[in-house]
Amino acid sequence: MPHGVDRTQEGSGAQEIDGAQEISGAQEVEATAISRAAPDVIFKHLCVAEAWGEWGGFWTRARRESAGEEHPNGIGAVRYVPMRREEVVAWDPPRHYGYTALASYTALAACIMLAGPLTRRFRADVTLEPHHDGTLIRWRGAFHGFPGTGSFTRAMLRRRFGAYARRVARHSEHCEPGCPARLPGAL
Repeated sequence: MPHGVDRTQEGSGAQEIDGAQEISGAQEVEATAISRAAPDVIFKHLCVAEAWGEWGGFWTRARRESAGEEHPNGIGAVRYVPMRREEVVAWDPPRHYGYTALASYTALAACIMLAGPLTRRFRADVTLEPHHDGTLIRWRGAFHGFPGTGSFTRAMLRRRFGAYARRVARHSEHCEPGCPARLPGAL
């Protein structure tokens, strides 16, 4: 698949809205942050799995399990993040990066992580927009929760996405040599 595409499985009930996928009937959350870093710098920190541990903290020490279809970090790439696996489903450098969970979170993971609540059909989309002398980071997620968990899940994901957006914004502004996002081939 070429750059700038979004893979949606047939019959998934998803549709594209403003460059991101919406899961039919899903609950949604959103968080934003502003960074002085350029969109391409932030995008590299999102698409290189190993870079997540540089800015996201312990629970984001990710590694790529398999390469994408046309680019190692692009659509189809699978990364392992502690207690879950995620697949890249949207890749449009440096504007849009989307991923979906390949397996539902477990109750133990939700309790330990305090922010990976019980979900079915989870998807997140990160869009990067030029903003004055920097970038507006918009982290949106859609999910189907299990009965009785919707409010908790929304609150935890909003908190997590806000932390991710702020952390990647801050780290991208002051990225040190040796960060995996600075390696050749990220884009």
